[in-house]
Order: sequence, then C-alpha cells, then structure tokens
Amino acid sequence: MRTKKATIVLATAICVLLVTTADLSAQGALTVAADDVECLPIGDNGVAWSQVDNNVPDTTVRLNFRRMHDAVEDLYYVKMNPGSPGRYWGVFPKAEDRELDRHELIETREEIQDEYRWAAWWKAKELDDDRDPNDPHDEAELDDDLLRERASLGKELPRDWLAKMDDPSFQDWLEQLENEPAEYYVSVHDATGRQLAKSPTKVTEVRENCRIDLSPQERGEAENLTVGETAHWQRDEEVFHWLCDGIVSRIDPTDVLRGDGICRACVIAWWKKKQVLLATALVPISTGVIIQKDPEPPVSPDAPAP
Repeated sequence: MRTKKATIVLATAICVLLVTTADLSAQGALTVAADDVECLPIGDNGVAWSQVDNNVPDTTVRLNFRRMHDAVEDLYYVKMNPGSPGRYWGVFPKAEDRELDRHELIETREEIQDEYRWAAWWKAKELDDDRDPNDPHDEAELDDDLLRERASLGKELPRDWLAKMDDPSFQDWLEQLENEPAEYYVSVHDATGRQLAKSPTKVTEVRENCRIDLSPQERGEAENLTVGETAHWQRDEEVFHWLCDGIVSRIDPTDVLRGDGICRACVIAWWKKKQVLLATALVPISTGVIIQKDPEPPVSPDAPAP
C-alpha cells in the first residue's frame, strides 16, 4: 500500500515538474536590455530604464554601474523598480566632478598611429591581465596594489560598447570628454543573488550641461538610495567617484543590509558645521556709536511744587 502511494506522489511531482518546465519553455528565454542613457549630470542624479522580457517570480533587477577609471573597476548597484509591464527604472547616485586620466600606449606598432594612442591604450587594457598595457615599461603609472584590490571583480566585465568603436572614433570621443564617463548594465538575480541574465554593458557621458528632470517618485528614490557593494574593499569607503548625497544604506556582497556610516557621517559633520555657522550668524553684533547722556539731577524733596 505504501509503495502504491509513493508511486502516486512521485508521478504527481513529475507531472508538476514537466508542466512547469513546459510553461517556462513556452514563455521564452529571460532577456534583459538596458535603454541608452544620454548623459549623467555632474552633481545630480540620473535615471536608467530597462526592458526585461519573460521574467520569473522572486527575482531582483539591478542597475550595475561604475565610473570609467583606469585602475578602480569594481562595480556597485541599485535595485530597480517596476514600471509598466516588463519595464524597470533605477536611479544613479550623484556623479562627482572627476577628469578622466590620460594614458597613451607606449608599445610601438606600425598599425597604431600616434594620434590614436590613448584609444589604443584602453583597447589593449581590455586584453591585459595586469590592466596596464604599458607594463613592464618603466613609464607604467598605475598602482599594482590598487589594481589587485579594486579591480578584483570589475576587470572581468567586458566593455561591449568599446568593441564597436574603431580607434579614430574612440579617440575623438575620449578627447571631447568633460569627465570620467559612467559604465552600466542591467541584470536579473534570483533570491540567492545568482545572476540569471544581463544586458550588454553601455557607457554614457558625465557632463555639466546634462539636464535631467526627475519625477517625484525618482526624486524620492534619489534621496533614499541603497547602494549594493560587489567587493569587500568597498565597505567603509565612499562610493568611488560618486557623491554621498542621498545614499542612506548599503548592501554588502553577502546581501546584508546596513546603514551607510561613511556618507551619514559626512552629512552629520556637515549639519553640525551648519548649526555652528547659523548660531554664529544669529549673534547680534553692534557696530554703532553708543552715546551716553548725563542723568537728570534728582528732584529735591524740599523743593516747592510748581
């Protein structure tokens, strides 16, 4: 009797599994596409949108981002919010004003023209395990310790956008940059944090004249950001080349949520300084001349009444 019941239970489980698998196959593969972000403003927030097709239950959509830096390449992320069906939006932190460092490829190759050696350096960097294509030349400028610590994961991210640009167009783009650009992609993760799908990596300029009008929902998110970390060195450090303003909490690489002690400390220090300045401003300061009149002589008690 027990054998019969066990057979029925097993057969039922197999049927459920087959039906679920058939349903997932019928709905198609999970795909992610990040919209183009025209630009990000210096000192203010920007917004990214994405399209996620055939998403599955209990997943989280992330906006992954970093500045395009020569040595520090590990990423951060924020969780994206659902909009219309299949659409998600996320808010970038405020970008710092940071100039992109220039490096030119030292190695001499006939096929590389001198005027394109900045572009050639970045392209060679993508294929170099040490992350500095000028090594082992004496002119190499990058800090090896910094590279090992802060590019431990980010160096594995392929720059999909870079592969589409030839040296002349890439060099022209680098020359006209005002600031370090921002690289980003969108990914979908299951409840354990495992990545299920991702979009290609894209890049956007960070510049002064970029105008972004945030909706009330986006502005509310920008003022209460939770930033996810992907590497352990990011703990107790400011978000690299992004401003603290609006960042209130962090998620560490083990998915533990905590208050952001670094950015909150900066805000508290700023607020205390503001209170001191305000108190000083409220202290009355007199710069006029004080004129003291002689007192009236006292009236004699024996003086006759007028």
